[in-house]
Amino acid sequence: MKRKILKAIAFIVAVALIVGIGAFANALVGNPISRHLAENAAERLVEEKHAGSDFYVEKIFYSFKDGFYHITLSSPSSPDSSFRIMTDFFGRIKLNTYEDVIANKRNTADRIWREYRDAVDRVLESGTFPYDAYIAYGDIEFIDSESVGAYDLPYYAIVTDTLELDARYDIGELGKKAGHLVIYVYDEAVTAEKMAEILMGIKAAVNSSGVEFYAIDCVLEKPKSPDGSYSQERMEVKDFLCEDIYEKGMVERVAEANRKAEEYHAMQDELKQQEIEAYEKSLSEQAENN
Repeated sequence: MKRKILKAIAFIVAVALIVGIGAFANALVGNPISRHLAENAAERLVEEKHAGSDFYVEKIFYSFKDGFYHITLSSPSSPDSSFRIMTDFFGRIKLNTYEDVIANKRNTADRIWREYRDAVDRVLESGTFPYDAYIAYGDIEFIDSESVGAYDLPYYAIVTDTLELDARYDIGELGKKAGHLVIYVYDEAVTAEKMAEILMGIKAAVNSSGVEFYAIDCVLEKPKSPDGSYSQERMEVKDFLCEDIYEKGMVERVAEANRKAEEYHAMQDELKQQEIEAYEKSLSEQAENN
């Protein structure tokens, strides 16, 4: 009798271990049944919502971080037509990015952005670029239609849903309309005269390569000292227009742009301080009420 009880207990423990290991493995790597359901959900979505298209399941994987299957659907005939869905263990779709990345042309904007970034990088990383830039890159600025006119967003940004899916664009022309460079330069001379010289040098180097830009953020600082500390000397221009980079009156325009940048940062610091004070006040009031 005792032996039978011990066998029953051992069997129960073994089953529990198997179930536990299975549950752990399921949570970690998923399972074939759920994967099949996820793939079916993707194929059914194509049949119901995108009949006549050539979308196919390009990639599918399970993420233990969120517990969902991630499926990438792509079109071999449309470079910009790739979107992602997420399904749970039962094959129910919990996320579908089609509207965001295809209908709203975000994929098209990302493609253009990468092409422009690569073109700018080739200039800035070449051996002929004349400045010691420790941060240097270029973006085409995009914005969705709902954010047009929003505070602190570039007014010159291209509205994404005005783009054409799969269209080939002249990167130079788009850069001229919405290209934005960000370059931080080290130099011993931190003056308006030096900043003016650097901006004109950057414009010449970039434009001579066939790349255009609309505006630039540029910061000029002294190099780090031997002990690793930074100097407080700093000049900055924000959204300085390419069309304003020319020799006559350049130093004065730079000095005025630097003054505006200082005002901007002072305002941001004040707003941040107000937020901190409001948060601390709310914590104090909660503590008093409790």
